[in-house]
Amino acid sequence: MQESIWVLVEHDGREIEEVTFEILSEARRLADRANYRLTAILLGNEIGHLCDSIVDYYADDIYLVKHHLLEYYTTDGYTQVLTNLVRQKDPWLLLLGATSLGRDLASRLATRLNTSLVSDCVILKINDQGFLEMTRPTYGGLVYATITAPSARPQIATVRPGVIGKESPKGGNRAEVERIDANLKPESIRTRVLEHTRADPETLDISEADIVVACGAGLGDGINLSKVAELARLTGGSLGGSRPAIDAGWMSFSRQIGQTGKSIAPKIIICCGISGAPQFTMGMKDSHLIIAINSDRQAPIFKIADISVLGDMNILVPSLTKELRTIKENSLS
Repeated sequence: MQESIWVLVEHDGREIEEVTFEILSEARRLADRANYRLTAILLGNEIGHLCDSIVDYYADDIYLVKHHLLEYYTTDGYTQVLTNLVRQKDPWLLLLGATSLGRDLASRLATRLNTSLVSDCVILKINDQGFLEMTRPTYGGLVYATITAPSARPQIATVRPGVIGKESPKGGNRAEVERIDANLKPESIRTRVLEHTRADPETLDISEADIVVACGAGLGDGINLSKVAELARLTGGSLGGSRPAIDAGWMSFSRQIGQTGKSIAPKIIICCGISGAPQFTMGMKDSHLIIAINSDRQAPIFKIADISVLGDMNILVPSLTKELRTIKENSLS
């Protein structure tokens, strides 16, 4: 039987999270290198429509597991289904996003299956011996460790969102959908989801935010942070910063974007007063839309920006905020 690489599809019931497409792109490269099959694992309730989003996206197979107890993510439900499925199908590798869901689930699966787990990977590679090499940052990103676990089966790894990048499907591929029986009982799930509420952008991990407003040394002084924070609030975005902003103590290290911080790939990033040093751009270059505001015409950030605005951010950001506030007020009236 041909070996297989599995990717867990992360979704909210309506659409698939971007990290899934990033991992599918990388998994396809690994599968082609080793001549393995690539399988997407889709768990949920009314999720048949999500197959259309991935049926042409590199996977050879889709395992569709539908059950009303899987409508919302629970550690018990997902662990039981995936553990049984892994024991039945015996994949070579299982990949998940290094998200709140992926981190919670991967450790439980590794324990249940008595196998290895390498978390927060930024590089995946199959070497000449056919072993998987998983590279992850350690010591706060100062050192990168490459780990192999050739005797583990399946190997489990979580992949950091926004670092690998997503490729568009080339077409010509059509995954086969196989329906799998979940065989779940209510008493096997110890938690119950009562409701879902939208995460507060102020506390949301910036690697999971759709919109990020980031500031750098151009802010000038921490007292000006409220201007950028207000823009983030009005756009429904999360606040982030470059290393100079973090070193100045304007926000916590958890908000740092870059090689020694977090790699992100939001739908929109607004860079305010950030010059665009390689250390920063390496952590956000895969963002879908990059808007840069800077007073330096030669700022490197303008080379990768989709929209470049030349001017003082401490003047332009309040003007933009005022305009957005007016638009919102008019839309509600």
